[in-house]
Amino acid sequence: MRKTAISIIAALAWLCPVAAAQTNGWDALLAKAATWNYDQDRGPLRAITVEMQKAQASVPQTREIERRFLAFLQSGATTAAKDFICRQLGVIGSEASVPVLAAMLNNAGTADLGRYALERIPGPAVDRALREALARSSGRPRIGIVNTLGRRRDAASVTALAGLISADATTAGAALAALAEIADPSAVKALSEALVKSAGALRLTAAEAGLKAADNLVERGRKSEALPIYRQLHAAGDSLEIRAGALRGLAATDPRPEAVLVEALLGNDAAIQAAAVRALAPLSSKLLLSEMPRLSEAAQVRILGTLAERREPSFLPAFSSAIGSSSKPVRLAALEAVGIAGDASSVAVLAAIAAGDDEAERTAARAGLASLAGKGVDQKLVDGLADRDLKTRLEMIRAVGVRATAMAAPVLMQMARDENNDIRRESLAALRNTARPDDVAGLAALVAPPARPGDRAEAARTLGAVLRRSDPSHVEEVVKVYASAADSGARSALLQVMGPGGNPQALEALRSALREDSPEVKRAAILGLTEWPDGTPIPDLLQAARTSSNPAHQVLALRGAIRLIGIPKPGRPARESVTLLADAMSLARQAEEKRAVLALLPRYPVEESLALATASLNDSQVGAEAKSAVARLERTLKR
Repeated sequence: MRKTAISIIAALAWLCPVAAAQTNGWDALLAKAATWNYDQDRGPLRAITVEMQKAQASVPQTREIERRFLAFLQSGATTAAKDFICRQLGVIGSEASVPVLAAMLNNAGTADLGRYALERIPGPAVDRALREALARSSGRPRIGIVNTLGRRRDAASVTALAGLISADATTAGAALAALAEIADPSAVKALSEALVKSAGALRLTAAEAGLKAADNLVERGRKSEALPIYRQLHAAGDSLEIRAGALRGLAATDPRPEAVLVEALLGNDAAIQAAAVRALAPLSSKLLLSEMPRLSEAAQVRILGTLAERREPSFLPAFSSAIGSSSKPVRLAALEAVGIAGDASSVAVLAAIAAGDDEAERTAARAGLASLAGKGVDQKLVDGLADRDLKTRLEMIRAVGVRATAMAAPVLMQMARDENNDIRRESLAALRNTARPDDVAGLAALVAPPARPGDRAEAARTLGAVLRRSDPSHVEEVVKVYASAADSGARSALLQVMGPGGNPQALEALRSALREDSPEVKRAAILGLTEWPDGTPIPDLLQAARTSSNPAHQVLALRGAIRLIGIPKPGRPARESVTLLADAMSLARQAEEKRAVLALLPRYPVEESLALATASLNDSQVGAEAKSAVARLERTLKR
């Protein structure tokens, strides 16, 4: 390898005499890069990049680097190294690089390298070199040159490219694509002739190229030149995709495209019809809506969906009218459209359908009520909570719940004590999303006592949900209601929601409840402590697990303690955590609790953890879990 590097330095010095006199280290940099391969460290390449960046501001230095790179390309450097240098020439190269890079096009092994650099170097000399290379190329290198001429939009190569359309399918496809990129009058003419003369797969390729050429012309602001191409492709009757693309193009370039779009709209091809709908929507929505009644079911559904996306209030009357269609798919599409584009005036009709018997329409109407936007919608829903029709009232309640409409909370709080079972329970469920922290006291009062005994569980779930999004101080309202409650069921329900907030007053109430005689209250206190946000109640739960005479309470308390031990506590030494786990393990009688302890031990890589896990190796219930914990701890402790 050293001999190769020395020979390359010599070659560089011979090919570029100025380089031999330079003292800036380029010889050394290029010599190191000369033997580089793709699987090696890119350090030598990064060093060259750094030096290039330093020289960027100086034209003389950049041209000197270019000369050195060209000499490098004519040396015995690896193909990988030449690939890198060609990429750099694509950035800094000038017409001076053209002869060397063009020569690389004659070799299949270096053709892509040279072409990559040439493609990015501006100037007519590059285009001439590529055209000359095209004339003597074949196979894969020729396809690459064709692609590059297309990307460079070289109009002078159109004749040569058109001549390749009669070649093999791969070359013909590349030539057609290149003509589409060039898209000047001569290229467009060649594409048009190819469409007329070709057949089968080549005709489809020519049509795709024509569509691409027209699209390119539109992007370049030359719509009038694109229009004849779209007309030819639309009339040619090729694939649905081509016709649909041509139709979209006509809508964008034809001054009066309505006639052809309506003709497509009335046809039977779904893809063409869809393209016509999308094109007409921004051009003439009124025309589209006027044609809708005489169109197929699928077309009406498509129109409703397309126009709904535009969210224009002026379409709402048409959407509302379509809800009365005899076609169920149309009705469902109209309901969805009203949900997207509707306003407060849509609430009543959606609620009425949501209260109906058709499951699909009911689901669509409920979704619409949930998604309605705009001023006055929430107020309209709140007003509807007093509707005389029971089913409609229930739908209004569900809607404000799904929408989390806060202004509905006061009304829902009253309705949570309604005589009707469905009204009460739907109101309690809706309050889960609508109630505010200030409603906590009222919600607690719905738990103790509830309007009906069967409502207590729902009221407690709602109270818990509101507490979770409230400041912990609001738990004090629950503690007050708990203190005055005599019924053990109410006390139990309130205890269970006290835990997540971590409020000190709640902790005292839970600890006190552990000492009560009522098994129901004790169980609720254990569950409340289990939900505590940190490890504060761990001693209480371990004590309950140790002393309780109720086996179910023992298990609940122990599992709660293990859960809280697993909550990270900043500042708590690992050995202290292991001591707590050892205490829990001593109380564990079931495999589930033992597994929970063993699962936590690897978090605390100390000798005490290893000893505790090792002690369970012979336990028939959890021997496998203990073995896994020991293995993990041994690996950690060795580090």
